[in-house]
Amino acid sequence: MRRCSVVAAAVAGAVALTLASTAVAKQPGPRLAERYLNLHQCVYVGSGGHYTNVLPNTANTAFNTGTNASNTPDTALSCGPGGGGWRSAPANSAVKAFDLTAGRYLNLHQCVYFSAGQHYTAVLPNTPNANFNTGTNVSNTADTTLTCSPGGGGWRLLPANSAVQSFDLTDNRYLNLHQCVWTSGGQYYMGLLPNTPNTNFNTGTNASRTADTTLSCRPGTPGWSLDQLNSAYRPLGS
Repeated sequence: MRRCSVVAAAVAGAVALTLASTAVAKQPGPRLAERYLNLHQCVYVGSGGHYTNVLPNTANTAFNTGTNASNTPDTALSCGPGGGGWRSAPANSAVKAFDLTAGRYLNLHQCVYFSAGQHYTAVLPNTPNANFNTGTNVSNTADTTLTCSPGGGGWRLLPANSAVQSFDLTDNRYLNLHQCVWTSGGQYYMGLLPNTPNTNFNTGTNASRTADTTLSCRPGTPGWSLDQLNSAYRPLGS
């Protein structure tokens, strides 16, 4: 009888150890310490058309935004005043606090519109100009289909420069945002994603356990050059 008790105890211990090991194995790796990704999309209009900025740390400080990672959701849009003939376009600008506890993936939709030689890049789903909003969201499911509003007023979607990328923030500590801006003949084009069909204009944006230390931008195509003043990278997380 005592031997049975010893065997039963040993089996129970082995089962407990197996369950504990399984629990440890299922634990996710490091993730962003902050609850909210506060993404500020600031759009400006000028003689070169439209220019979109989402980063807070470009060398062209008059156009910087309030984008950050925080335990507090931002409710007020923060945009630099612009300058040099460029003024804010409130209808296309917005802030969105993405609750990272709501899902595993940040599904970032980049929608690029084109009109008469001008490019306009949008990433947020909640600007007042709803015809240019995107499907960017946080979810437990990785998006596989790009969601872009249809545009309008002579603006049409440019599929070659538009894409959706799902960033797994459960097992990564940083969202490394790379904002690359190219210019040609006074026009500006901003890209955030690494996976558009127009690969010459892709960026190094990624989710990682380490913070990036170098800006990564593709070279563009002949006639387009990288604008270092408005390009930057930002590791969000801690």
